[in-house]
Amino acid sequence: MATKRSNPFVEDFMPQSKVHLGLKQFNNNEERLQKVYEKTLELLFRGAKKSCQDIIQNEENSTTYKKDGMKQLVIGKGGFLVTSEHKIEDKPLYVRRCSCGVCEEATCKYCERSLCPSCQHYCCRCHCYHCSKCSLIGDAAAEEAPPPPPAPHVEVLEKRSSK
Repeated sequence: MATKRSNPFVEDFMPQSKVHLGLKQFNNNEERLQKVYEKTLELLFRGAKKSCQDIIQNEENSTTYKKDGMKQLVIGKGGFLVTSEHKIEDKPLYVRRCSCGVCEEATCKYCERSLCPSCQHYCCRCHCYHCSKCSLIGDAAAEEAPPPPPAPHVEVLEKRSSK
């Protein structure tokens, strides 16, 4: 009669034990979760307010404006959208610029960044423009300068020699 092999992982085996969770521990956990939730909401609202202030400071460079009578929607204390009291007088129209500062000519097919003529790369496989961050290492041979405009079709006739 054959005997079974012994388990080689006996040292790693930890018996499972039941843990009793009382009402007091359950309530403490719920209070902690509520505190974490409130702190997370506070951080989100503070971050949104900070990013809005940064956008307003960056808009000072804009020169073109469009007037409309729309009201601004703001996130209220409870996380709901609330209309603000004042109307927006001027609405800036943006000119998209490349990261190097030149006006946009094309956009990257993959990440939709603005590209100027010096920053864009042309892929001869997909025939689209992409930025240097989206270029693939393995496709270096597929990257070339943009193709020239198509030339008019010209037929070449060969003379046949007769013997």
